[in-house]
Amino acid sequence: MKKHFHIVLALFVILLFAQCTASKNAKQAQRNIETLRIWFEEGWNHNRNKELIPRVFHPEWSDGNPLRPDQTTGLDGMYELVEFYKHAFPDAHFTITHIFGDERHVALRYEVEATHFGDAFGIPATGKKFTSTGLVIYDMRDGKIYRSWQELDLMGIINQLKN
Repeated sequence: MKKHFHIVLALFVILLFAQCTASKNAKQAQRNIETLRIWFEEGWNHNRNKELIPRVFHPEWSDGNPLRPDQTTGLDGMYELVEFYKHAFPDAHFTITHIFGDERHVALRYEVEATHFGDAFGIPATGKKFTSTGLVIYDMRDGKIYRSWQELDLMGIINQLKN
């Protein structure tokens, strides 16, 4: 009888631990998703990028597939990237269409509308509006973006700007 009691008790402890871990992971996943929502909604759509970079990005952030081969890493790299996009497309507005994640990664799909007011991608400012979509996978560390991989319909943007 004692043996059965110890087995049942051990199983109970294991299940309790598993439940606590799952709950902790789910909470971290929700925090990660919220971090990305803040970055897009407050950072891009309400022009608070520079203010939010230290809160949202890990000091060792890197771009997994940079648009420029000389892309700087860390917070300085993100400041440079934001400056590039804000100069070229100051009215960019993002809409998150899909977002999901776990305690370590977040995947996000967005739609963007913007006007080409500054040089970008080798094209001088055209004043033309464009729409596009993108996908980003984020690697999160300590609740901040550690690394990001973005797939952007760059050819679609260039075609809209040149026509």
